[in-house]
Order: sequence, then structure tokens, then C-alpha cells
Amino acid sequence: MKNIFSIIAIALIGAFILSSCNKNEYETEPLKTVNVSGKVEARLDLTAVDEFGNPVFQNAPTGTRIIFQTDSKNLCQKTDDSYTYSYIQYETTVDSNGNYSIELPAVNFKAVAYTIIPVEFKANQRQNAAGAVIEYTYKAADQTVSVREGEIKYGVDIRYN
Repeated sequence: MKNIFSIIAIALIGAFILSSCNKNEYETEPLKTVNVSGKVEARLDLTAVDEFGNPVFQNAPTGTRIIFQTDSKNLCQKTDDSYTYSYIQYETTVDSNGNYSIELPAVNFKAVAYTIIPVEFKANQRQNAAGAVIEYTYKAADQTVSVREGEIKYGVDIRYN
């Protein structure tokens, strides 16, 4: 009988200790965002030149995908070296005017670097005045843009070759 009372007493003390612990509750707030936008062009018509003979680029096709990628560690004020952070990415597409626009998370304590990854696409490319056309794979180099809370980035343009 003493053992039962001892066990019950220990259980009650344990329950009291566990229930009296203060849990640190943090309220999370969504990150602020910044707008990044630009023009996306490709050389869809090799016969198009300006008055000086320089090549003229055309709007990239509607729906061309643009990916923005960053290490999630870039959005943290304090990082933990024992934690493995993952990359996060956001995607937008080109509209009918060759423009894109995207809202990206940003912080006010440091600039967040995003790698812009233009996704390759296939489209017809006019080759000459006679109208010869080939299917061509367009590619563009990755580039980086850094953003900070409260900024608006215009003119982050992309050219496919």
C-alpha cells in the first residue's frame, strides 16, 4: 500500500512540475515582401535590326518561366550552424508584353540575395528575309539580385540568347 501511495505522490509531483512549466510562445509574423520586375527579351527574329544594323530583341513568349532562389538562412537574423537550411524558390512567368513581376520575402536587417534562374524555352526563330524558320532553344545566364525590406526593384531585365 505504501508503494501505491509513493507512486501516486511521485506522479502528482511530476504532473505538477510538467504543468507549471512556462512554454515560450513566439508569435510569428509573415515576412515583408519586395517587388522585383523587369523585361524579358529574346532574339526571335534574326532579321530584325535597328537603323544602325544592331540586332533588335523581341518580347519573350508569354508564360516563359523565371525562378528566384535563395538559401532560407538568408532570411534569418540569427542562424544556427548545427541546422541545415534549405533553398527556397519562387516562380513567375512573363506576360504578353514581355514583362514579369514577383513579390519576394525580404528582411530589414540585411540584403537577401536571390539567384534569378531563367528557364530555357523552345520557340521558332526567323532566320532570314525569305522567312526560313527553325525551332530554337533559348537560354539565359543566371543572375543575382539583392533585396531589402521596403525596396522596389525595377529593370531587372533578362535577355535570352
